Amino acid sequence: MSKETKTFIKGAIILSIGGVIAKILSAFFRIPLTHMIEDTGLGYYQMPYPIYTFMIAIAYTGIPSTVSKIISEKLVHKKYGEAHKVFQYTFIVLFFTGIFASLFLFLASDWLIKVQGWVPEAKYSLWGLALSPVFIAIMGAFRGYFQGMQNMIPTATSQISESFARVVFGLGLAYYFITSNYGIAVAAGGASFGATAGGILGSIVLLIYYLVKRKEIIKRIDETKENNQKIDFLPTASKILFIAFPVSVGAAVNSVMNWVDSSLVVRRLLYAGLTEIEASNLYGQIGKAQTFVNVPLTFSMALVVGIVPSIAEAIEKRNNQEVHDKIEWGTRFAMLLGLPSAAGLGILAQPIMTLVYRQYDKGASVLALMSISLVFIILGQAYTGVLQGMGKFYIPVVNLCIAAIAKAVVNYILVAGPLGVNGAAIGSIIGYGVFAILNYIFVTKYSGFKINTSYVILKPLLSTLIMGGATYASYNLLRIATGNTISSLGAVCVGVVVYSAMLLITGAIAEADFYMIPKGDKILALLKKAKFIRSQE
Repeated sequence: MSKETKTFIKGAIILSIGGVIAKILSAFFRIPLTHMIEDTGLGYYQMPYPIYTFMIAIAYTGIPSTVSKIISEKLVHKKYGEAHKVFQYTFIVLFFTGIFASLFLFLASDWLIKVQGWVPEAKYSLWGLALSPVFIAIMGAFRGYFQGMQNMIPTATSQISESFARVVFGLGLAYYFITSNYGIAVAAGGASFGATAGGILGSIVLLIYYLVKRKEIIKRIDETKENNQKIDFLPTASKILFIAFPVSVGAAVNSVMNWVDSSLVVRRLLYAGLTEIEASNLYGQIGKAQTFVNVPLTFSMALVVGIVPSIAEAIEKRNNQEVHDKIEWGTRFAMLLGLPSAAGLGILAQPIMTLVYRQYDKGASVLALMSISLVFIILGQAYTGVLQGMGKFYIPVVNLCIAAIAKAVVNYILVAGPLGVNGAAIGSIIGYGVFAILNYIFVTKYSGFKINTSYVILKPLLSTLIMGGATYASYNLLRIATGNTISSLGAVCVGVVVYSAMLLITGAIAEADFYMIPKGDKILALLKKAKFIRSQE
């Protein structure tokens, strides 16, 4: 495995760790929030989020990925001055983009509610989110710059800081409004304001990182002046936006699909004869299920963020083997993560819901169905990053549009029928499946990559099947003698141990993989000593 591939994988792992910590904080946010405002309030809180996350995707993911690609290409040729100038221009573009998005969310709130078919109480959540895009934009510029250097620590640290502030301020305001009798809708708006507080703290953290590194950055620029050419604002900004739009849409696949739910689920439930409270309550169940689905997706987004500049760098060096290595690793990552995550959440859907939400545990069937889509989501995102790194920016956008239409059709037909919100979960399976398959077709077309079916798919699948059986059996055995909490946690532990063992037994994990994780060499030495693993180089 090349040094560059190892750097890419380590960067993805750093982002994954930061993302997981952030998602744990996010889960901690959703759980007490549900107890405060219940499923109905969670529905109010959840309604504006898909369109909000789609709107900020250009600042949160699109431009950082775009800038990281451009900067990584320039750093290959030691054009540090041009790279820094790209960062400065990006900051200007994003700052004004963020102001526009904030004004739109605040001033157009009534129009959005009408067009989207939301209930009027969603206005407070929109207002709570309104200031957030400005600070998300600031973070986007800094993250893109550091990611282009393949330094993922600032992004990971800012993610954790952002989530921490969101929890503290969001829950604090929700609690204040509930206890002061302002009502559930206003409390949901207070919780939404946590996103703004998170953006402020995340921006401060990234600014500190930049100021600490600034002297070193300027020194490199001065030492490589002869390598740089003058670049102007308008051509650079135009190039960034031209690339950032498709990158944003591709990276925001989850937001796009959730937007389809946001636009159709409540509307179709009302059409079926439910009241606004009942429809909001059921939509809140989708939000609870999404909390669990988002945890493994944190890893996949880390992969996308890392793979774009990494593939771009390999292509810039015309190293086709390195490109294939990274595509294979990304595919393996998706399978090794997506398969067990889907199986675990599907098998333990009800126990997990009860464990976390207690008396507010409705929505297990939604979670069980949504878990199936996890493999397709992660694969689709991984191949999106590959296509973007190859410069095929608009292909994932077209594929996503086709997938969203497929999901919308399924939602429209099924949600108003007896399946209710479960119809939206089935729509997600179909939509994400279409997206992943189309992306894979184009990746193979433009890269010549051929998947190693046994190594990449069959071995992780076999490991997952045995893990799933062990998890199901252990939960039911423990449930005979203990309560839901111990049996659920015990079943999860059994699943982790069995899956890890099966990966070693089947050879789904190679020796080289251990060098990519913290203390991996020591873990490998212990496993070799116990004769649990053999070299697969």
